[in-house]
Amino acid sequence: MTTPILVGESVCKYFGGLKAVDDVSFTLNEGEILGLIGPNGAGKTTLFSVAAGSTPATKGRVLLEGKEVSGKVAHRSVHQGICRTHQLVRPFAKLSVLENVLVGHHYGRPGPGHGTPHEHALRLLEFIGLGDRVDALPGELTLGGRKRLEVARALATNPRVLLLDEVVAGLNPVEGQRFVDLIRKIRDRGTSIIMIEHVMHAVMGLSDRVMVLDHGRQIAEGLPEDVVRDPNVIEAYLGRDDEDPETPEAHDA
Repeated sequence: MTTPILVGESVCKYFGGLKAVDDVSFTLNEGEILGLIGPNGAGKTTLFSVAAGSTPATKGRVLLEGKEVSGKVAHRSVHQGICRTHQLVRPFAKLSVLENVLVGHHYGRPGPGHGTPHEHALRLLEFIGLGDRVDALPGELTLGGRKRLEVARALATNPRVLLLDEVVAGLNPVEGQRFVDLIRKIRDRGTSIIMIEHVMHAVMGLSDRVMVLDHGRQIAEGLPEDVVRDPNVIEAYLGRDDEDPETPEAHDA
């Protein structure tokens, strides 16, 4: 039996006359990975911002374990147990890798058995594959390393729900596969995940279910193998027959 942990109820976010998110409802179950895809400008990152408390909803609400998180400031949402990463990773450039993770720990929830913040941060860095770079500056890391650091900072908050925004995008195949493996390990540790991704083999291979947005509205939701065959999804990515065809991988999710 599935247990919902994060629920969006008729979420809308308008910027003037622009409906960035338009009446979107969703459910993330405990221990699940939910993929969120769609063409550029579909409203995916805006939906993340509402769920994480970075942006207030115009209408509707988001509930984490039955308690509303939408409309709260981001640090309060983090303290309730929801944290996100960003497409553009911006670590504190003058702080070491370890110090960056300790900042995340400062804003998070206490976790049983974590030990001191320093001990917890070291274990997280070992877990994500940066155990040998604790004293390095973020600028000394590869793109994949900086993205791992971004995830470590989010994990330091001890989230119940982790929102991953294009963490595989831009990585070479080897780094990309390592990130796919890492996401599975994070889920196996008990963290429920929603991931925006335009690397289709990653999101389809990881997700238990996939939700598709287009122009702010939900156009499909279901098993990955069903969603990729949905006519509405194909049209959203490929456009009309008279347009040059592109694969979904060519679009940002």
